[in-house]
Amino acid sequence: MRTMFAFRSLLLMLGLAATCPAIAVEPTLELPPPLELNLAPGLCEAPATLSDLSLQTAVQIALCKAPRVRQAHLSIEEELANLRTAHAKYLPTLDANADANRIGKRVKYPDHTGANHSLHTNSGNARLGLSWLLFDSGRRDAQYDSAHARLTAALYSQVLANRDRAVAVADSYYKACHAAVSAEAARQAVSRAKQSLQATQRLREGGVGSLADEQLAKLAWQRNLVDNDTKATTAAISRAVLATTIGLPGQSAINLSKAPDSTFRANPTTASRRAGHLSPSPVAGSNDIHSQLNERIITAVRNHPRLAAARASTQAANAEAQAINAQHLPGVTLQADRHTGFTPPASSVAKQKVNGWSVGFTVHIPIFDGYAIKHATDAARVRAQSARETERSIWLEEELKLLTDVSQMTSANHKEALLKDAEASAQQAYRSAQVRYQEGVGTALELLKALDELASIQQTAIDVHYELLATRFRVSVALDTLPPVRIERH
Repeated sequence: MRTMFAFRSLLLMLGLAATCPAIAVEPTLELPPPLELNLAPGLCEAPATLSDLSLQTAVQIALCKAPRVRQAHLSIEEELANLRTAHAKYLPTLDANADANRIGKRVKYPDHTGANHSLHTNSGNARLGLSWLLFDSGRRDAQYDSAHARLTAALYSQVLANRDRAVAVADSYYKACHAAVSAEAARQAVSRAKQSLQATQRLREGGVGSLADEQLAKLAWQRNLVDNDTKATTAAISRAVLATTIGLPGQSAINLSKAPDSTFRANPTTASRRAGHLSPSPVAGSNDIHSQLNERIITAVRNHPRLAAARASTQAANAEAQAINAQHLPGVTLQADRHTGFTPPASSVAKQKVNGWSVGFTVHIPIFDGYAIKHATDAARVRAQSARETERSIWLEEELKLLTDVSQMTSANHKEALLKDAEASAQQAYRSAQVRYQEGVGTALELLKALDELASIQQTAIDVHYELLATRFRVSVALDTLPPVRIERH
């Protein structure tokens, strides 16, 4: 299409004597959709609300304030400017220059004083020139395609930056929630250990307990105090990490939501595509479920923005190789020139005024350049091959990450159900050991063991729960596939 445009331009220039330049039409761009977060107008201008912070609010703040997200947006503007630059090379260039001079000259002949003379006058020239590259063996086409592919890569890189930032925020958010809940569990463990210590003290005062029991209970209480301080510090640090992740100062005061988001619901219309709806209908057979899940994984990887960006980078590398290769092919340029000037008289020469114009073609045929372009073309082709291998590597990496997350999510779902039963059993065992010890039929070791088992099971349940939430979020983002980028070119 652009070659036909060049030939039509040639006919136009011949018919109008290079007086009517064509008008450039900028390409219309359609951005790929980012994560559907329903960012309300003015949300980024409003001050961040950090009280009762939910996961969705944290992600929205990050997409407004995180430096890497903003850098990705600026990269799009840069590549769009580069695309417009490549588009402008199809248009003619018009330039003008002028010079004006004041000339002074004195000439003396010692032997012929009558021939002495002086000159004080003005001199000037003006030129208006037009140049239009009509044919370049496809070099501009390749440069345009390369800029177009780089813009496509930048568009998908912004989507990838949004996704990565959302996943990073979710990871930090759930770690902060995990730390807060772990700190609360540690406080409860301190309270239970203190109750056990008080029980051993009462029994010892009543003459039925021993000093060893009291010391063991005191040791358990002190150990839980240390654990409580450690987890409280971890909770404070995790809140600072969350603030930094969403693009705010680390000392920002953040209060997490009392009920952390177990799933991420950005848009009700897309909720069925999120991780909470991964499983097909329960009436389907296990083979059908496995097949459908595999198809969704393959589709998600194929449409992953990181892979799409790599695919666009491969296209840009191929176009760059074509552009370099076209440098040693012929080119045709239309030249038009209009000039005027005047020169002062010199000695017996009269003052001169010159007006002129020219229209013509310049044919450039490279013959030999020491094989420089050939070597540059070979290097560009190697870069294109390397880009294809990078694309393949990204496919394998993203597929493995998604398969790993799906497997971990399935395992965590199963473990969470088992740990609920285990925690109920540990609670019952602790109450039973507490009653037995108070009635004098149980031992302090039995009570302390039940206490440790309950604390350990609760902590494991907390670990699995928040790891499940983080994994579920990553899978939901990965399975939220994107349509290809469409950029209209004129």
